[in-house]
Amino acid sequence: MKKFLLICLIVFTTTLIKAQESQNISSTDGNLTFSVKTVSNGATYSPKNVLAIWIKDATGNFVISRKVMANQRKQHLVKWMANSGNNSVDAITGSTLSNHTTHTVSWDCRDLLGNLVVDGDYQVWIEYTSRNSANGGSPGPSYSTTFTKGTVTFNPTIPDEAYFINMTLLFEPSAVGISDSKEADKFFTLMPNPAVDECTVELNLTEGSYVNVSVYDLNGRRVMEAFDGYIADNKENIIISNNSHQLVPGTYIVRVNTGSKLYSQKLLIQE
Repeated sequence: MKKFLLICLIVFTTTLIKAQESQNISSTDGNLTFSVKTVSNGATYSPKNVLAIWIKDATGNFVISRKVMANQRKQHLVKWMANSGNNSVDAITGSTLSNHTTHTVSWDCRDLLGNLVVDGDYQVWIEYTSRNSANGGSPGPSYSTTFTKGTVTFNPTIPDEAYFINMTLLFEPSAVGISDSKEADKFFTLMPNPAVDECTVELNLTEGSYVNVSVYDLNGRRVMEAFDGYIADNKENIIISNNSHQLVPGTYIVRVNTGSKLYSQKLLIQE
């Protein structure tokens, strides 16, 4: 009987410790912005290249793709294919690039389901190739850098590599909550609001900038990424389309990020 009670006590204590540990796991909201310029390696089809940028966790598990430029030639991005399983959901996508250029992506620290991931170390990976890497050719250049997602801003100095230069990375903890209304109104407006099938985000930028426009529910889950890319004009309109009824009637938060500024406003969707 004493042995049985001892076993029960050990099981109960272990369960309690695990429960306490799980409660201590933090999931700080935040935003990552990463920029890199690729350099030609003089391979077969240079300077044409296909490219992918994606996020992995500390143990090497795929989290999400942020840019995949290879509509017809994805198989040649051998590292990205092996890690992602050809998953480009929520990524910027496009055709083969005609030249090497600067790429900027952001990540709102959410997984493929739109849920905020736990704090800890994560990796930004980039790969490109200018040859048929999946058909006997050598893999193209790749590079990864690690950052820490948490309550502290992370902004390391990243040295140039042979094929990846001018790299910058900025992680900033933030909140999906509503920004000061006067400041947010100067930065962007929502028309109409309330909306039914479509809402226009009217941006008022001070200069050309990388911009991400995403929609979140009140629990902080991302339900839609409306735009992710570079905008050259100071004023631009981004459409949040609800024609497929992805946004059910209710209150949402529209967050606009330019890398240096982050503002959000409430959006009401009506039937």
